[in-house]
Amino acid sequence: MPRRSPRPSRDRILVAAEALFATRGYGETSLRQLIAAAGVSTTAFYARFPSKLAVLETLTEQLFVDLQAQAVTVLRDSRDVDEGIKRAVDLLVDHFGPRKALVRLVIAESGALPTVVATRRRSYAMLATFLARHLQRLNERRRISIIDPEIVAWAIIGALELQIVRWAVWDELPGDHLRGVLRVTAKSVMPKERS
Repeated sequence: MPRRSPRPSRDRILVAAEALFATRGYGETSLRQLIAAAGVSTTAFYARFPSKLAVLETLTEQLFVDLQAQAVTVLRDSRDVDEGIKRAVDLLVDHFGPRKALVRLVIAESGALPTVVATRRRSYAMLATFLARHLQRLNERRRISIIDPEIVAWAIIGALELQIVRWAVWDELPGDHLRGVLRVTAKSVMPKERS
C-alpha cells in the first residue's frame, strides 16, 4: 500500500509565501503561484487560509507578535537606559534583519491594506504602551525626567521606524549600519538618565 505524504502544514505555506512575496511582490503574486510554490493542493491551501490576504495578515502578525514577546523580556531585564537601548536595538536588528523583504512588504507594498495596517497599528500600540510603562517606572524612580511617557514612547517608535524604512524600503542604509543608526536614533530621542 502506498504511503501517504504528510498533510502540508500552515508553516509550509507561510514560508513559501514569504519567499514568493519577497521576489515577486504581494500584488504580482497570484494565488495559483502561491499554491504551486508551497507545493500544496488548492483544497489544502483553503483548509488553512481563506485567501492570499489572510496569508499576508498572518505573516504580518507573526512578525510583530514575536517581536513584542521578546521586547518584554529585553526591557524588563535591562539594568539601565543605555543597556535597554542596546538590547532593544539588537532585538530589532536580529529580528528584522533576516526578514528585510517581509519588512519592506509590510511597510511599503501592503501599507494600504486595512487589515495589515490594523495589525501594525495594534502592534505598535502594544509596544508603545509597554515602553511607556517602562519609562514611567524610570520616571517614578527619578532615573529620567519626562512629562508624558506615552508621547516619548511613540516618538522612539516613530524615529526607529523611519530608520527601518530607510533600510528596508529606500535601501539608504546598508544592513551593517542599521544597528549603529538605530542606537544613535534611540539615544537621541530617549531622555537622558540621571546620575
